[in-house]
Amino acid sequence: MFAIKRSVSGEMGVFASQEGSEHRTVFSRAASLSGAGDAVVISMRPVGELGLESLGGAQSISPHGRLAAYDATRPMRYHWSSGREIYLLLPRAKALEALGGSIPGLFLPLDTIPLGVMVREQMLGLDRHAEHLEPKEMATALDALHTLALLLLQRIGRDLNGSRVADANALFLAAKRYIQSHYNMIDLSPEAIARALGCSRATLYRAFTQHDATIMDTVREVRLAMSRKLIEAATGRSISVIAYDCGFKDASSFGRLFRSRFGVSPSEWRDQFS
Repeated sequence: MFAIKRSVSGEMGVFASQEGSEHRTVFSRAASLSGAGDAVVISMRPVGELGLESLGGAQSISPHGRLAAYDATRPMRYHWSSGREIYLLLPRAKALEALGGSIPGLFLPLDTIPLGVMVREQMLGLDRHAEHLEPKEMATALDALHTLALLLLQRIGRDLNGSRVADANALFLAAKRYIQSHYNMIDLSPEAIARALGCSRATLYRAFTQHDATIMDTVREVRLAMSRKLIEAATGRSISVIAYDCGFKDASSFGRLFRSRFGVSPSEWRDQFS
């Protein structure tokens, strides 16, 4: 195992980045009771994934690019893939006060609303330009980022504690974004999506039901729409290669689904653009 870590402290918390090889860490109940790591972590991995596993066996995965919060005092196992992580450490009491309660599940997705996307982009920007900032500039930028992160937790907390409908809407939109980014995964399933978003499969099903949609119908629609764009682009790839690139297991089932959706076969559709 190897790791490189850089960090800087401000009045409201710590900003850090680290990169390294695949490794696992167990955070024990004894360490939690001792006050070690008494923080809420807001984490984003530009490269790699972070898996969290409770001592009771529950598991969640935060994939690359996802902004998420987790409670560092909760006893669990951490599974880091090879890659890089950028994160904020917020004082736990202050973070949970902003959230209005504890973090539900092993981790809480934060980039389901525009403010979360802003925090993620500012973390990336600060990581990219930190070495070029003077100490006073760095301190100001860091305090502003921590303030924005606490504001984000307040906003997420209002949704969690005040409206189940708002929470379901956020989950539905997050799931659609995940599907649009990972449609080419052959094994993209409700279980995989729920695991990536840090929720149960039943909760994910309910979010889609409230929008009169199903998970796999949405996956199929995204895949078919992308395959049609690739066929229209006349990339030179065969129909079977396009089918595989869009997450379909074989060309024959892809052809049936394509004809059912668009009224013509993939090859007939390609002929219109050749």
